This record gives sequence, C-alpha cells and structure tokens, in this order.
Amino acid sequence: MNEFATIETPIGTLGVRTNSKGVYRLHLANDVDSKETETPNNNQSPILKNALKQLREYFDENRTTFSVPLDLQMPPFYKKALLEVAKIPYGKTVSYQEIARRAGNAKASRAAGSANANNPIAIFIPCHRILASDGTLGGYGGGLDKKMILLEHEGLDVRL
Repeated sequence: MNEFATIETPIGTLGVRTNSKGVYRLHLANDVDSKETETPNNNQSPILKNALKQLREYFDENRTTFSVPLDLQMPPFYKKALLEVAKIPYGKTVSYQEIARRAGNAKASRAAGSANANNPIAIFIPCHRILASDGTLGGYGGGLDKKMILLEHEGLDVRL
C-alpha cells in the first residue's frame, strides 16, 4: 500500500509518500510532480494522515518533534548517520563532522554529508539542521533559501 499526498508549506508544495511501514519519502518543493495522482482523503491511511497532520503542526509552530513511523532504506552508515540527525533538537544545529562522530566514525564527515544529501525524508529527519564545520550553511537539496527558511522558522539567526 503506497500512498502519496501533497501539502502546502512556507517552503512550497511538499509531497509525502508512505507505505505500510511509515513515511519513506518526502519530496521537497523542487521535486514534486504536480501531475501525480494523490491518494484521496477518504482513502488515506492513518500513517499518511498523521504525517500530513504533523507537518502542518510543525509549520504552524505547534510541533517541535515528529513521531510518525519512518521506513528508511539506505546503506548502513547512511542510515546510522540519518538516525543521528533525527536526534538533533528543534532550533539546534550540528556539523557534518559531529554527525559522523555520533554515527561512529569521526573521520567520515564527507560520508555524513553524503547521507544528508541523500536523505529521502527531509524535515522528518531534519537535515536542514546540519551545518559545515565553519558554521556556514553547507548544502540543501531543496535549495539554501529553503534551508534558511526552515532554520529561521526554528528561531535561528542564519545568513549565507
């Protein structure tokens, strides 16, 4: 049972994909196919409904953590790194190097960066909270403007 729905947010239209295990993909605004058929509201599973509800609450400033089930299918180190990213508190940032250290290999900051670049469940796994070691924004699949909006939404003062 794969499902798909979109949601309007301050960073554009996001697409959410779920299956019986959980959310397995979040399409950022630059990656949503507007022609794709959405699962009708009355046929949406509790997982999809809850994922959309929690995203709305996050953008309405009524949620700082997510509790939807995730179905993260990635190579072991990437998965380990992204599970560490998921632990970063709302309104806080850490470096790629710190994520690598937390994932068990302090010298793997490039691999941690790669894991973040390939994060299929952005926002739920908040890769926007990862910065370069020098404090600059680094990259973001949705664009640096979107990363800045997300960080400012969480109360951080950011500049390019």
